[in-house]
Amino acid sequence: MKTLVIYATKTGASFQCSNILAQELPHCTLCDIEAEKVDFTDYDCLILGAGVRDGKIYKPIRDILKKNKEILLQKKTGYFICNEKQKKTEEIIADNFTDDLQKSAVCIQSFGGYKAYAAPKEGMDQLKGLNIEAIKVFAQKFK
Repeated sequence: MKTLVIYATKTGASFQCSNILAQELPHCTLCDIEAEKVDFTDYDCLILGAGVRDGKIYKPIRDILKKNKEILLQKKTGYFICNEKQKKTEEIIADNFTDDLQKSAVCIQSFGGYKAYAAPKEGMDQLKGLNIEAIKVFAQKFK
């Protein structure tokens, strides 16, 4: 199965998570939605991920969810968020993903994250604050 991981990132957390997913999944392509356009038709599985600010996932992914909802409902999908406030994960998912997208998804999960002002600087551990094991378990559901 061909898998496409689409992400939007500001501080780099979603990018890091997407890279780990791509290493775990065979036949996987990465797409930074802010840098390139994407054609969903060539892929069996779609995984979308984004950071969260003020309870909302980044706009480029929100736009994909709205504009491509019918396609997403027909594919094997998964969604991840990068949020540093783990206690708010369920609320963030409920507020950002419609019921039908939630029900049709293989899984929706938070991989952790960090505050924008506390993002790792160059030369620091870029995976700090991310749940690597959760990413690997998530990936298993798409193999």
